[in-house]
Amino acid sequence: MVRIAAQWNSSSLVATLIAGLALAAMAGRAGTARNSHAGPVTGVIDRIQFDKDQYYVFGWACQEGNRSSIDVHLYADHAAGDKPPGTFVTAGKANLDNEPAVDRECHDANGGKHRFKIALPNQLMRTFQKKKLYAHGIAIAGNVENAAIAGAGKFQFPSPKWPPDPPTPDFLEGPPVAAFDTKRDSCEQTDIPDAAARAFRDYKGTIHLIASHSVTRAGLGPTLETTKHSCQVVYNSRHDGKIADFEDYTWLNAFYNIDGKRIVALGHMEYHGWEHPGMCASKTDTVSCWYNLDTFNISEDGGYHFTSPKPPANYFLSLPYKYQPNQGPQGYSVDANIIKVGSWFYDAVYAWAWPPNCGGGKGQKPCLVPDGSCAIRTDNILDPSSWRGWDGKDFTVRFVDPYRTAVADPKAHVCVTVPYLDYSTGINYHQASHLFVATLWNQGSASWGPQGV
Repeated sequence: MVRIAAQWNSSSLVATLIAGLALAAMAGRAGTARNSHAGPVTGVIDRIQFDKDQYYVFGWACQEGNRSSIDVHLYADHAAGDKPPGTFVTAGKANLDNEPAVDRECHDANGGKHRFKIALPNQLMRTFQKKKLYAHGIAIAGNVENAAIAGAGKFQFPSPKWPPDPPTPDFLEGPPVAAFDTKRDSCEQTDIPDAAARAFRDYKGTIHLIASHSVTRAGLGPTLETTKHSCQVVYNSRHDGKIADFEDYTWLNAFYNIDGKRIVALGHMEYHGWEHPGMCASKTDTVSCWYNLDTFNISEDGGYHFTSPKPPANYFLSLPYKYQPNQGPQGYSVDANIIKVGSWFYDAVYAWAWPPNCGGGKGQKPCLVPDGSCAIRTDNILDPSSWRGWDGKDFTVRFVDPYRTAVADPKAHVCVTVPYLDYSTGINYHQASHLFVATLWNQGSASWGPQGV
């Protein structure tokens, strides 16, 4: 080709190239004209139908003469251009396969995709149910206005229709069995369940059932039903009056079994100011001189003995505020179990509103710490300093030891509470729905309702 072109004179070559480009441009414009004609928007709302778990709006919409799929916007009460205008609800795209009759209406001989199926989530239907539904096709070519399609205003947004609830789970697979009877099994007067029951299996296959007190013991056996309470002390609180050691009264509340031998236990530590000289105005004030934080503990022998690292390495989590006599209850309490999802370990901690009598009411001082529970997580269960609290969007809140760190901005080290997580003692993960589920056994003695889960 190069040799042949080289034999032509330059003027003939230029003329030929110009002519070829002109023909190509004309062909391109002709193709564009056939496929992108700026015709009006048209379409039809066929029906509203429930499918599996929610309602959908079905129909078709296009811009005549244009094979490209167009957007469809849904409005409530009125069309978008009415006075007053309708309220925008949601949007979809007419990009599903359609039948030849729709191609003919759209003047699309090339087989575009013009049908739509737009979801109407139940949450939206709570707001827009029974209001008139308007659907608008959105033009994509030429100086053409968007337009309501046929059927607009003739349909109503439906009322929410939730999928049927699954059967209520049976929490017991057999008759209840007494795993611990204080009258029969207690090893001392304070050997009573004072925390939610936890269980794990050690490297020998033995179940350890623990419902902790400040002196921790366990029930042992091959199954939960056959565990027998042992008087062997698993962990004993030290009643250390030096608050910065975090070793006064400790309840082992949250366990994670790493390999059957190494068991991590997060402890709820209570500093009882009324028991230590000069730390409380009254020796019987068990509320306002009550300070809580959480400690890291570990067993290396399968859960038969737990130890704490030497202070301050036993520190796990606390408020960024030091103990203040007669200003409690104060602090964080870890009361729920540890759960692993993916590479993350999760738990929750509860805090009392603080300082006392704070709130948003008239004459009340603002709360430095809100009442409620927040979620926490880590990717290293063996590093207590790696836990982070929920900030409302992500896990970024770093907890600080106020006895060893000058805290310039305390609010930055208080995590954001999660609604309805208060007092939860159990956290589970439902894999199918990707939901965390928090539970509480209510004894019927509080305002949360009758006895039950």
